[in-house]
Amino acid sequence: MARRDSRSPTLVLIAIFRLAKALVLAAACVGMLKLLEPESARRLQQWITALPFVENHPGLDGVARRITETSPGRIHFAALLAAGYAALFTVEGVGLILGRVWAEYLVIVATSSFVPFEIYELARRFTAVRLAALIVNVAIVAYLVVRRVHARGRGHHSRA
Repeated sequence: MARRDSRSPTLVLIAIFRLAKALVLAAACVGMLKLLEPESARRLQQWITALPFVENHPGLDGVARRITETSPGRIHFAALLAAGYAALFTVEGVGLILGRVWAEYLVIVATSSFVPFEIYELARRFTAVRLAALIVNVAIVAYLVVRRVHARGRGHHSRA
């Protein structure tokens, strides 16, 4: 198992970002599974519809209605997807924190594989959040690729 001699602050920041995303996705997974309980779904729907700005916003009203109309199969699938991504981000984050070179490669492959989808979604509907996500992910991939190229030039080959 190859280790980096030193951890750059940028690498640690990327690791923390990955772990934060894992926590958010794990919480989303738990929340989705909680929606399978009819009482929880009903309370959430009541809470959303009670918000003062919901009745003036048709999109939010639709979300409140769909909460109880979503099939259990879809909720299970979404929860499973969130759990899978949470696991991936946890492995990436822990690997980066531990200075594992394989984690850098994993982040490069996993993150760059989603860039085409992010570009498609951005072209479909532009939002500042989507643009920021794309910029951050491209910057992470670029940083790690440059880091790996420089490491190879210095003779630090991965044994991971």
